[in-house]
Amino acid sequence: MLGRVAVALIAYLLCIFHFKDAMTSVGQLFGLQGFWALFIPSTAVGLSVYRIADLDDWGVWDAAAFLTIGTIAMLAITSDPGATIYELVKSVVGFSVAAILGALALRRGSHA
Repeated sequence: MLGRVAVALIAYLLCIFHFKDAMTSVGQLFGLQGFWALFIPSTAVGLSVYRIADLDDWGVWDAAAFLTIGTIAMLAITSDPGATIYELVKSVVGFSVAAILGALALRRGSHA
């Protein structure tokens, strides 16, 4: 538990101090100004890292955390919400199809 808090705090502080310009630009894409443009995306990254750092219990919330971090990173790189949404939908559909095919292959392999 303490390790998860430490990792999340480090990620949060990195976002606040090292990636300040990127976090502020992402916040401004969401219509935030000033302190909130830096605080909201940095907090989302910190909470996502906290969720992902629980290596014993992985599930849907971890996928949502990865999606949150990926969205913020892509928005910081491209500054284009339309392109980011397109890439996220493409990625989610691709991973979903791969998971379904993997589950079907696993199921058919156990019956043979």
